[in-house]
Formats: sequence, C-alpha cells, structure tokens
Amino acid sequence: MPDDMFLSPDRKSLWRGRRIVRRTQIFRPCLVWPREMPEMKLHGVALDVSPYGMRIRMLEDLPPGTEVRIQLMRDDEFSEPLARPIAAEVVRNTQDEGGFMDLGVSIPHEAVKRKEQKPLLRPRRPIQRLSQSRMHTIDFRIGGEGIQGR
Repeated sequence: MPDDMFLSPDRKSLWRGRRIVRRTQIFRPCLVWPREMPEMKLHGVALDVSPYGMRIRMLEDLPPGTEVRIQLMRDDEFSEPLARPIAAEVVRNTQDEGGFMDLGVSIPHEAVKRKEQKPLLRPRRPIQRLSQSRMHTIDFRIGGEGIQGR
C-alpha cells in the first residue's frame, strides 16, 4: 500500500498520509506463519519495509489482528534464511486486481528502559600542603638604560 496522499480541502497543497517514516522498496521472498502454528509456513514477497512495519504480498489471506512471525529469505526457493524471524501483527489486508493479498504488518517495538543514573562523583584529590613558600628572583633593571640601539 503506497503512502496515502491526498489534496488539502482548499485543493492547493498535497498532504502526506499516516506513515511515521517512509518505506523502502524491496522485493524479498519471505516466509510468514501464525505465532500459534509454526508448522504453517506461507510463502510471500516483502514489497516494502520500514522500522515500524512492512507490506507483504501473498496468495493466502490472514485476518487483521493475527500475530505472525516473518522470516526474510535469501533465495527464491525459500531455503536459505537471510535473518532471524521477527514478530509482527497483521493490521490490514487488501486484495489487488491480480488476486493477491497485500498484508500490512506492524512491527511492535519494546519501550527502552533507562537505567537509573547515579550521580557522578569526582574522585577527591589529596590536599598537598606546601611546606614553605618559595621565592623566585627576577632580574630587572631599574632606572637606567632601556632597550639598546635607540
């Protein structure tokens, strides 16, 4: 499903749809199976992908709300996996004019938990006591001859 693009009510500007980020076009074979039935491997082709979801074209239909696992494959024979399976959820399905089903799947992300930050403590340096003040002598001229050559 391409980004929903439509004209504004005044028909002077084009608005972008509901996508969080743009999807990247790919054409990668993949295996899709429901989470409860790992033996039911369905063949599909991932058409585009983003960090939050992807669009998969398949012959079979999966209803929205189905939790699935998706594994991208390296070859067209579906024998060599490209990456580990990812968990996803079917959020929409539409049928195109060729009889294929386009599934829109959402990839859930776990919230990142921050560690409790401890205050940064500076290491204390030992105080060095000077035994005596040291005097430095500086040679200087008083009164007389300034810079030579003038």
